[in-house]
Amino acid sequence: MLIDASAPKDKPETAQMVVIHKAMRREFGLLPQLVGEVPAADPARARLIAAHVELLLNLLHSHHDGEDRLLWPALASRAPLARNMTETMEQQHRTVDRLVGSVRGELTRWSDGDDAARQHLADYLRRLDAELASHLDAEEAEVLPLVHDHVTVAEWESVKDDAAQHMPRNPRLGLVAVGMILADATHAERAWFLSALPAPVRLMWRLAGKSVYTAYVARLSGGDVPQRQPVAHRR
Repeated sequence: MLIDASAPKDKPETAQMVVIHKAMRREFGLLPQLVGEVPAADPARARLIAAHVELLLNLLHSHHDGEDRLLWPALASRAPLARNMTETMEQQHRTVDRLVGSVRGELTRWSDGDDAARQHLADYLRRLDAELASHLDAEEAEVLPLVHDHVTVAEWESVKDDAAQHMPRNPRLGLVAVGMILADATHAERAWFLSALPAPVRLMWRLAGKSVYTAYVARLSGGDVPQRQPVAHRR
């Protein structure tokens, strides 16, 4: 199933990647405030937010790892311009990885009870958010059009299949990840994403997914369920 039923079926529908990026922009954009608002005398909440940060870091790593292993090599083999752009993407991934390492270092100290690490963590998360936003902007504007023209549908599907295999193994966290992607998806994007899920996951989402995700967001927000607005592109 495609998001746009009129899109050519012999080309990758790169708008599918933008749906995933939209969720990443929103979730990483929220992290600095989530961390900054945790009271110093609330270690339980610090551990809760730290686990959420770790979930997002793992999802980001899986996303970038799949691109590095499967998408960029396929693209780079087709055209000199594509090769130059994939090298840029790989360099940006390495920059993001270094920031993720810094985030994890402060995250460990903070969740172990060192409140002084909280400000350093929030600062690194702001830097990570800015770097990730810049990378996603470049990928969408400059690389996805090359993917559309030079990558086969089979190669594109292999990237999506790999992403599905690296969803969280914990069923609850898997539903949370699905909820993040669907949170501000359009009707067409939602229909596409759900159709791409394995049948057991679709069933779990239909039976319990929305309630699991809503409860998770409420805990992150201290009991309320706020509107998690999409994050605009920052060029």
